[in-house]
Amino acid sequence: MKKQVMTSIDSELHNKIKEKEVNISEILENAIKDRLGIVEFAVELSDKCDICGRELRKATAENQNGLIWLYPDEKWICPRCLRNKVKKVIAGKNC
Repeated sequence: MKKQVMTSIDSELHNKIKEKEVNISEILENAIKDRLGIVEFAVELSDKCDICGRELRKATAENQNGLIWLYPDEKWICPRCLRNKVKKVIAGKNC
């Protein structure tokens, strides 16, 4: 949810911003996040398993039969590759 706040800037700077049609809110929000050390990242909208390349839809909370976001590997993985990865871990082999 967004909340409105007030800020003051130089009038000449405001005129330049209006001329260039710059989004002040976006710039201010990004500057605050940068100052606070908040890092955002976007997950690639992939529909392929990063290991075998199998095309599959992404799993949801309602239907978990699909691609799963594997953390800390940060990869989309299909259930078949996940099972194989777990088997290798159980057997004590390198994945």
